[in-house]
Amino acid sequence: MKEGGFLRLPTRVATTERGLGAERRSLRLALIEWSTQRRARLYALPLASAALAAVLLATLEPGFYRPANLHVLMQQASVLGLVTLGQLLVLLVGGIDLSVGAVMNASLIIIALMNQHRSALALSLLACIGLGALVGMINGLLVSLRSVPPFAATLGMLACIQGAILVYTKGIPAGNIPASLRPVALVGVGIVPYSLIICLAIAIVLTFALRRGTYGRKIYAVGRSPEVARRVAISTTNVRISAYVMCGVLAALAGIILSAYVGYVDPEIGGNYNLESIAAAVLGGVAFTGGEGGAIGALAGVLFLLVLLNVVTLSSLNPFTQLIVQGVVMLLAVSVFQFLKNRTAI
Repeated sequence: MKEGGFLRLPTRVATTERGLGAERRSLRLALIEWSTQRRARLYALPLASAALAAVLLATLEPGFYRPANLHVLMQQASVLGLVTLGQLLVLLVGGIDLSVGAVMNASLIIIALMNQHRSALALSLLACIGLGALVGMINGLLVSLRSVPPFAATLGMLACIQGAILVYTKGIPAGNIPASLRPVALVGVGIVPYSLIICLAIAIVLTFALRRGTYGRKIYAVGRSPEVARRVAISTTNVRISAYVMCGVLAALAGIILSAYVGYVDPEIGGNYNLESIAAAVLGGVAFTGGEGGAIGALAGVLFLLVLLNVVTLSSLNPFTQLIVQGVVMLLAVSVFQFLKNRTAI
């Protein structure tokens, strides 16, 4: 129907459009309110546990606080912290990444290989970051567009990358890390290495992005309810792919720092980080189902896990028994954290 030369929309259509707009606004407000209420409870548990562990260590293991041991702990925390921050993003969208350890191993191989051919250090670092982004993109595409379960997609990627590494190296540690890279992990401000400063800086940026940025709200929305996210015009495919890409980049960066820390090439050195990063994230309040957790809690989980593993290492047990104890401690800690988190959610 026309009035004054303009086409007039039927009243029912206009009312429907206003109703959809109001529904989208109410859904956005509900998502923001939910994330705000849950965040305080999720952060409290890992932070309190880490503080309790620190007090117990001061009483039971005074040698733990020697500057040399703290420096080593900080070096380890920077590597595991970066991997866990990447794992956090993937877990928030309801996924998982089992290929982070292989990406770390590949980063060491790339640095050593390009160092052997006298390539510029900056070029080798960019190649590592590019590889991490490529692996993350492939994982994200498989999960989002081909509907491959995250566990299967990333496990297959792990097998491909690690297999290629073993074929190239024949399973033998070989290669040298450039001496100019070593200060990143071995030197710092006082006993605090530069690698930890880098990790904390990334964590601060990520915390701001998740808590204040539009992208953070999208990540939580996709992880909590993909269907609701689609109804408020959020592209779940783009969000998932970007999460996997950033996870791959952070895994590559962790591999670079790990190479600076150890100073040599071991084709399987990053294998433990697959499960340790997941355990640290879960200890920090991140849910496997997606949509719950944050960078602060994830780093608190890293600290708590490393303290437990470090205490076991400082004990007089033989290395094989230490491995069993570490596994038992990780299982018990994750179980207790999940139980307590579920209790606080009731």
